[in-house]
Amino acid sequence: MFSWVKNIFDKIKDLSGTVDNYKQDSIIQSLPTVAYVNKAKKLIDERHYEKAQEVLTKALDISTQDSRVYKYLGKISEIGNKFSDAANYYEKSARLNPQDKEIWLRLGMCRLNSKNLEDALTAFERANKVTPFNTDVFTGWGMTLMKQKKYALARDKFLEATNISKYNFTAILLSAIMEIRLCDYESAEVKLKFLAKVAPNEGSTYEYANLKLLKSDYKEAEKFAKKSIEINKHMLPAYFVLGEVYSQQRDFENTQNTFRLALERGLDSDTLHFEWGKAYTRFFDFDSAKKEFQTAINMNNDYENAKIGLALINSYSGDFELLDELKEKNGSNVYIQEAIGLEWIEKGLYEDAVEMFKRALRTDAKQIYNYFNLAKTYQKLENKDKTREFFEKFISEADWYIEGFLEYSRWLISIGDFADAQRKLRRAQKLEDKNIDVLNLLFFTSYTLVKHNICDYNIKEALTLANKVQTLGNFDYEAEKAELETILKDIQGTK
Repeated sequence: MFSWVKNIFDKIKDLSGTVDNYKQDSIIQSLPTVAYVNKAKKLIDERHYEKAQEVLTKALDISTQDSRVYKYLGKISEIGNKFSDAANYYEKSARLNPQDKEIWLRLGMCRLNSKNLEDALTAFERANKVTPFNTDVFTGWGMTLMKQKKYALARDKFLEATNISKYNFTAILLSAIMEIRLCDYESAEVKLKFLAKVAPNEGSTYEYANLKLLKSDYKEAEKFAKKSIEINKHMLPAYFVLGEVYSQQRDFENTQNTFRLALERGLDSDTLHFEWGKAYTRFFDFDSAKKEFQTAINMNNDYENAKIGLALINSYSGDFELLDELKEKNGSNVYIQEAIGLEWIEKGLYEDAVEMFKRALRTDAKQIYNYFNLAKTYQKLENKDKTREFFEKFISEADWYIEGFLEYSRWLISIGDFADAQRKLRRAQKLEDKNIDVLNLLFFTSYTLVKHNICDYNIKEALTLANKVQTLGNFDYEAEKAELETILKDIQGTK
């Protein structure tokens, strides 16, 4: 019966409390929303974001024309990474108070984080008019242009930001990254070297490591990648730099250890397995590369880079289905170029294959297996000079890869150049002294050369080699060995 009286009393008490708070928080007593805004500001400072939002929502019941209400609603949304909502609030605030010195910057950043890039540019342009020569405005402006892949324009904005404030280390770092994209490595190095001294963090040291890797300075790349990981053991891109440094130097053990360490530290991801697969391709271990690329795809079926890697590996076994799906859109990718070359060999288009493998080498000179592909293609074209030229380039770049020497030697034997084949096989033997394929071919070349230049010493040396092969495994030239033994007996019988 008296409940309505109690409700009115409670409302009066609430109103009394609100008025008291209003008197304490408000400076301009004629603006009733000011108390709510000031209360919300305190709550935000205390990280009570939900309560602050409730207070600001109440302020909107009083007036929808206070720009600061929308501004702080935007701030709460931005803190919660709700960038689209924040941008909507900031836009309303900006309409009500377009001269606010902060609002256009915040609006630009939220539009940037919402991937609304054209509107972000508009916001930063307006911010620059309201607060000219603001280093943060130029930094955000540059970040938007960077997202649009307008690297030269982005660099200019970052440089303006650093001209305004030499302590804007973010802008210095981003301008260096843009210079790397623009292949201005010397300018980038000046900036990254400066940051390494005055403001080292996991980001700047990683970028310095990446720059050193691009310049093939593997020692320094390793040093700064390790430093980045020391600062932050979860800096995954730094592990990728280390993995590439070691795989480019054919250090298999350290390559494996780097990727395994990343796994142990909880950094398992599709990107990790893709980079691991790339490392295996540098060792020409295509079976292991295939497993890593497939693992990456299993983790993320939309991961196109891993599919490109798998398309290349499949092409080496004559499977071009995935390549057909990807090649139209990714013609500038070195893996796709290499795979297309393999497809054209399969179709008998050898001249076209040659041009594609050369194009792949122009795209990435470190993709050295294409020298081997070129040698094999010129072999199909029966161009002896070019076949020899590219086999030589391949074994020069991959002097650790025994299969390269074997293939080269087989071809030299096929054209009757047994002396050069023997020289190549002896180099292969130094890599792997007990390789049956190498030793068999080495015996055959020795046998052939001995028959053209018969002498006691050479025959004994060839027979010693034959005996070694027989103790290790399958020996392919029993008849030739028997022939040499007969010749040796004949020579010794005449003495």
